[in-house]
Amino acid sequence: MTMRERLDRAWPSLVALLGTVGVVVALLFLFGDDTDGDQTDDLAAGDDAGTDDGTDGDAGTEDTESTESPDDATDEPDDEESSGEDAEETDEPENPDEPDEPDEDEGVTAPPELRSPVGIANQTTIDGLELVAQDRLEDGGWEVAATGYYSGEIPETTVFFPPGYEEYAQALSEQFPEIGRVQPTIEGVNPDRLVVILVDDYLEVVDDEDDEGGG
Repeated sequence: MTMRERLDRAWPSLVALLGTVGVVVALLFLFGDDTDGDQTDDLAAGDDAGTDDGTDGDAGTEDTESTESPDDATDEPDDEESSGEDAEETDEPENPDEPDEPDEDEGVTAPPELRSPVGIANQTTIDGLELVAQDRLEDGGWEVAATGYYSGEIPETTVFFPPGYEEYAQALSEQFPEIGRVQPTIEGVNPDRLVVILVDDYLEVVDDEDDEGGG
């Protein structure tokens, strides 16, 4: 059998084989491999590729980095709380044991042991002014032993005291500031007791009280 005869007999088989190979190649070319090689590379590099459970590939890394370290937990106290404590401390009185000062309007009352019988003499032209003074002194706890008139030139309302009674006279003047002058006794004044001589300035006290009462 010659070579040509052999090729003629084998040619149909070769054609069939080549056709089969061509079909396989065509199928591979059309459908290819379903595996995405780029996706595998992206996951290894840490890119934002989705994982099988639907979470971000590097989400766990972000959560770990955002967590505060133990050292961060020991922060300094809040400034507002500290300032509040300081305000409470400064609100306390500086001298809590210091007694309150007495009200000047309350006046001063002489102690009983410094109260001595008093005589009152009226140097003004106002009749009965000595009786007004008597009521004021008696209301303040002093005894008025006598009242009368005085002819002289005493410059202002004065309490005259005999020897040894200056402290009594000072106590009377402090309790009744309208008696603004304290002097040793003089001639023409009872030398045995305190004597108050009323002068025109005493009228101001009476007039002020009348105005307050009328108002």
